[in-house]
Amino acid sequence: MGGIDLVEPAEIPVINFQSLSSGTLQERKTALKQLDDAFQSVGLVHLSNHSIGQGLVEEAFAWSKRFFDLPDDVKKLISHPHDTSDHRGWVAAGTTVSSQGVWDKEDIERIHKTGPVEKREVLETGDPYPSRIQNPNFIANRILPEEIFPGFAAFTKRWWDACVKQELQLLQCLCEILDIPDKDFLGKQQNPDFNRSATGWNHYLSIPTQSLASGQSVRLNTHTDYGQLTLLFQDTTGGLEVEDKEGGIFRPVLPKPGTVIVQIADMLERQSNGRWKSSLHRVTTPHHLKSSDVDDSVLIERYSIGFFIQPDFDLVIKPLPGCEAKGRWSSLEWEDEITAGEWLTRRVALEYRPKDK
Repeated sequence: MGGIDLVEPAEIPVINFQSLSSGTLQERKTALKQLDDAFQSVGLVHLSNHSIGQGLVEEAFAWSKRFFDLPDDVKKLISHPHDTSDHRGWVAAGTTVSSQGVWDKEDIERIHKTGPVEKREVLETGDPYPSRIQNPNFIANRILPEEIFPGFAAFTKRWWDACVKQELQLLQCLCEILDIPDKDFLGKQQNPDFNRSATGWNHYLSIPTQSLASGQSVRLNTHTDYGQLTLLFQDTTGGLEVEDKEGGIFRPVLPKPGTVIVQIADMLERQSNGRWKSSLHRVTTPHHLKSSDVDDSVLIERYSIGFFIQPDFDLVIKPLPGCEAKGRWSSLEWEDEITAGEWLTRRVALEYRPKDK
């Protein structure tokens, strides 16, 4: 593998959330501009001193490892049903094929049959509280019974509450950047009874580097995120890459312990009318191993946790007030009128390989 030219890591600013939440007027103004500038260029930032707290993040990773260490026969008790209208539960490695901008049915089937296998397993959980109303779009969680995996159900409530709190604080910041008078405008699109926000718990399996280099397998294919905003927590293994703002080059996003990556997703790119970028990204060989001369090396396991923020299922995704002017970015083709639920269902349908008959 020697002789590979390494690209420079992505330049992603670190923004201190305390400057946004409790800083002086000038500190807040500066931090908001940094947030806006980063979202307009690369589409993501590292957020330090976030309200979720590093202790809770470390606890979440500990729960994630404990879950994925369970035997597959146990995890199968809460398997994802391979239904694009229901994406809760455990997904075995080799099941997903993330893809981008492919809508033709024949092309989707071809990618599912011939695309490289994603060597990761996933647990997806959503709102841990029972639906407060009769809503056909609400999806109940699939979580192992307390007698099999004690304590996890209670933890998901603490985790959900902390992520939602951070999410709403960030959405207020975005409204302020856009000069929307009602700072809760975006937050009011976040009724938990009417959206599909979710946590994705990811475990990337150990894999020979040659398997990645040959294209036989991948850790995570190139894609954009589907919703409004993503909070991404990663361990120190590395491998995340984001497309350069000029396009065509993928640059490593080096782990920064103690921070969370905040990333613009498809719906917010559309709502900002292209002002903010939903960046293509992928997970591959970590930056520091790409120049290795050891051809038989094995990548260690990698863990990440994503909190994917979705607006209400029936919300029509269209430019927000003040975003009438077309911006620079248009990562995907949008119909004139499409709801958040329709968009999410369409994107999820691309991701899962059909069950063998």
